Order: sequence, then structure tokens, then C-alpha cells
Amino acid sequence: MSNDQNDKNGILPTIDYNTLKVLDTLNIGFIHMDMDSGIIEVNEKILEWYGGKRSDLVGHNAKEFFKPDDFDRLMAIDLGYLNKGFQQYQFEFNLPTKKGESNPFLLSLSIDKNAEGTPYATNVMLTDIREQKRMQEELRRANNALAVSQEALENEKKMIETILFGIGDCVTIFDYEGNLMLNNPMGKEIRGDRITPLIELDSNAEKIFNFNISGERRQFAGRIEIIHDNLGRVNAYAEILNDITNQIKLEEREHELRMIKRRMQRGEIESEMIGVSPAMEKVFDLILRCAEVDSSILILGETGVGKELAARAIHAHSKRKGGHFVAINCGSIPEALLESELFGHEKGAFTGAVTSRMGLFREAEGGTLFLDEVGDLNITLQVKLLRALQEKEVRPVGGTRTFPINVRIISATNRNLSDLISKGLFREDLFYRIAVVPIMIPPLRERREDILYLAEYFIKKHNKHDDAIQKRLDDESRQLLLRHQWPGNIRELENAIEYAITMSFDNIIKAGDFPLQMMSSPTLSNNSNKTPQLISSILLQQVKSFDQSTISPLKSWEQDERQIIDETLTMCKGNRNNTADKLSMSRSTLWRKMKKYHLS
Repeated sequence: MSNDQNDKNGILPTIDYNTLKVLDTLNIGFIHMDMDSGIIEVNEKILEWYGGKRSDLVGHNAKEFFKPDDFDRLMAIDLGYLNKGFQQYQFEFNLPTKKGESNPFLLSLSIDKNAEGTPYATNVMLTDIREQKRMQEELRRANNALAVSQEALENEKKMIETILFGIGDCVTIFDYEGNLMLNNPMGKEIRGDRITPLIELDSNAEKIFNFNISGERRQFAGRIEIIHDNLGRVNAYAEILNDITNQIKLEEREHELRMIKRRMQRGEIESEMIGVSPAMEKVFDLILRCAEVDSSILILGETGVGKELAARAIHAHSKRKGGHFVAINCGSIPEALLESELFGHEKGAFTGAVTSRMGLFREAEGGTLFLDEVGDLNITLQVKLLRALQEKEVRPVGGTRTFPINVRIISATNRNLSDLISKGLFREDLFYRIAVVPIMIPPLRERREDILYLAEYFIKKHNKHDDAIQKRLDDESRQLLLRHQWPGNIRELENAIEYAITMSFDNIIKAGDFPLQMMSSPTLSNNSNKTPQLISSILLQQVKSFDQSTISPLKSWEQDERQIIDETLTMCKGNRNNTADKLSMSRSTLWRKMKKYHLS
């Protein structure tokens, strides 16, 4: 009997056995219930987590396994989503085991409805999140331990400073001829019977000494102070040794704590900016160093390398992270409006200014203002920006008063500011103001170690809605990614991966699934040396004949690809084998693309 027939007769459909096995393999639990919380079916993973047999669950009501308060709370969450009309929803909840334990799970629920739209069953997918919770707890404990250690370190530092003050320095006095005159008790303990100076009396340099005091190795910083008489003549020399052992220990512990904090921050940055190459290692280190100071930063790099991500990472790990991160693209806003955007305006300052506006400088108060494409600013605005940064105040357009500002400026550009300065298009004084610390993010072609890591990251990102199909790259597609020059950098790579996921027929992403523009690389065409020239010629023809008034439902790269396939089919007189060979793709890939673009 089909599922539709079962629905009409009021009988709940059974769950496919193969589906349950797949879920077991993916480490995902599954429970099929009726609308009264009666358990109809479970998979093996549920039995493993619960610690019982199938008969312990199937045929029972879920209410039997919960404490009354917990079950009421679960039902309240469930009803809350149902009353809002949700057919699919997700939340976390602790579920009991046969031994009486309670473990955290992520519950993903979907409601089955019959032909009349009446709910008749619930499908519950369960993901074990114990490990994630454990890691979160460890991170919380590490943060707490770090805070406690810092407090203890500060208390210990104060205690040691008090002790050192009470003990005093090791002081030895010599006359102007270098003869020992006297020393304090600690000096006697350190120097013993020595009567000559440890440091040359006319030396003005500080020297470090190691002494064994009461069986403990201690370090001292020594210097000479000249004592003059009332006529300004040299009367004596004071050899002063300061015990710096505890100071060095404190500095070592402070350094250790800073390294722990930096390692934790480094992990957070690497979860936001993917990179394993030496070049990106240096960028990550520089981001953390910049986060520790409040200097103006200039981030340089080509379009698509992730300049804004770097700016956000600096802000997120700085002392300004509690403030706003406000970003503006200086090249995307008309010049007439950009001044108002940055500095604000008063009501009636210009046509259309029906209300007053604070401006982005004041909106970012206490936080960070990110000026993207700062090289596109005109000279007039450069002057006003420089004044705002120097005076630390802004005046709205049409206003008569100034407002103090407290913001950190992070700028970015893909243009060569040195060339702009030499041409008189960018002020040199503004450059030095915004580029106190420059950060250069290298293009993707110069850090090929990162390409496959980024590709895997984007595959997971764009395939997250279909977890049942875990797509992966074959060897040829990996080689294609590594050979491509990536003029659009990470943004181009992400778009290419998203396109390939869409075009791939199964869970293997092949080279032919990527945009044809990538196929035009000369290194890829092993079968024919004419293919790159052919594709370039077709693309050039298309650019020349492009009609700006034409509106197409296809994206620009899809229009390019359709034109290339159409022209190649015509050249090959409709022969699909020859066309596929010319384009370096399989026949099945060519057929799918022809069907997508409605090419006969």
C-alpha cells in the first residue's frame, strides 16, 4: 500500500529502512511520532544513545521518559512553534537515557500533513552536541582561569613590590679613588669580603649580575651613581644593585598569559579568516598586534581578499569591541552625499535634508569606523577627513558647532596610494595619518596553500542545507583550483564553488562543473591548444555585442557560459562529442548545461 493510500485510510506511513541506515551512518538520531507524542519508529542511533532495546521505545509515549516538569517544558516549546505556523523548527533540549542520565541534543522537527493540510505525524532528527557543549565549557573555564590568574598575578606583583621596598637595594659606597667606604647589610651578604667595585666607576652602563643568595640564584641590575660635593667635584661613587629576580619572573608570567590570550584569539580569527600559508600566518599575527593598540590601520590588497574581514577581526579583539563597527564604502556613495554620510548634516542644510543626521563618525563613537576604498575620496573630502582626524572633532554639513569624536579609523584600498600621491590625487599627510600601521593581505594566487582549505570551507558553507549529500572535489577539480590565477581572489573562489555545487550531478565535484571562464586557462587545455583562444574570442565577441538595455534572468557569468556553449555547438555543427571535447567537459555535463540554458 502506498503512503498516499495509508494517509487516506488514517494509517501512518512507515519509514524507509535504507533512510534509517543512512541516518545511523551520519551519526544522526531519528524518531517518528504521532501528534500525541506516541513513538512509531526509531533508528539504531537512538537505541544506542538511549541504552535500550527497540521495544523499550516503540509503542510507548514520549511522556513516559520525562519528568513532568521537563515534559511540560518540551511541549511548551513545541506548541510555541506550532502555534506560529512553523512546519519545520529547531531547538536544543536535554533528553533522558535508560540509566537516568540527561544529555544535550539539537532537535530538528518537521511536521507531516495529509492532503487536507492536517498534521498527523512528527519527524524528529537528533544531533548529539555533548562534545560542542564540553568544548564551550572548557573555553568558559579557560577564560575564567585566565581572569583569576591575572587577578592573582596583580596581587602577587603588589606583594612583591612591597617586600622589595622594605628590603631596599644593595648599596656599596666607594671614595673617588675606588676604595671601599661602606655598604648596607644586603651588600655585605652579596659581596662578602670583596672590596673592589663590580662595575667600573666611570661607567654609565647598566650591567646584570647573578648571585647565589641563601642557596637561590638571583639576578641584579647594577649601575654607578656619582656623588658630588657642594663644589660639583666627584666625592664618591655609589654602586647600586637592584634585585630584579622577581621582576623578571613577573614579566615572564605576564608574557605567558599574553601568549595564552593571543593563542585563544588566534583560534577565533582563524575560524573567521581561513588560511594556513606562511603569508596569512603573518597577517593573523599582525591583526592581533594591531588589536592591542589603538593606532590607525591601512589594509591593502586586491578586491576580494577579505580586507573587511581583517578590519572586523581587529575591532573584535580590541578594547573597542564593545563599541560599534561602522563600515562605509567611499567609492559607492556619490561625492555630494559622502560628506553628509561621514560627518552628518543639520536639518535644511541642503535639498532633501528634512531631518538632522549624526553621521558615521558620531555613530561609531567609542568603536571603529572602517573606510573601505579610501583611495576613491576626492581631494576636498580628504582635507575634511584629515582635519577631523587631527582635531578629533567633526562639524555636520550646515552646522555651526563641532562635536568631539572618539573613534578608531581602519582604512582599506585596492589602489596604489603612492601613485595617487605622486599624481596629486591623494594627500600625503592624510596617507601618513591613516597608515600608521599598514597591513598587506596577499592575493590568493600568492598563497596557494590556502586554496583547497578555502574550497572545503565554502563547500561546507554552501552545502549546509543538504547535509545528506556530502560533496567533495575530485583530483582534477583540485588541480584546476590550484592552477587558476583567481583574479577575483576569495570572492571569485566562493562563487566558483557555489556554482560547481549547483552544477554537480552527484556528491563528486568535477572540473567540468566549474564555470567555463576557469576552463580558459591555457594550463588546463591538454587536448587542444585552440580551446583557450576559441573561448577568449567568443567572450570578446560577446562583450562587443553586449546591449546594456537587455535584461536577462541569467547572471552575467551564466550569460557568458551560455554564449560560449552556443557558439561552440554552432562551430561543431551540433556535434555534442566534438563540442564537449572543445570545451574540456564530459558529455553528461554538456547535456545538463544545454538543458539548463534551453539550447537544442
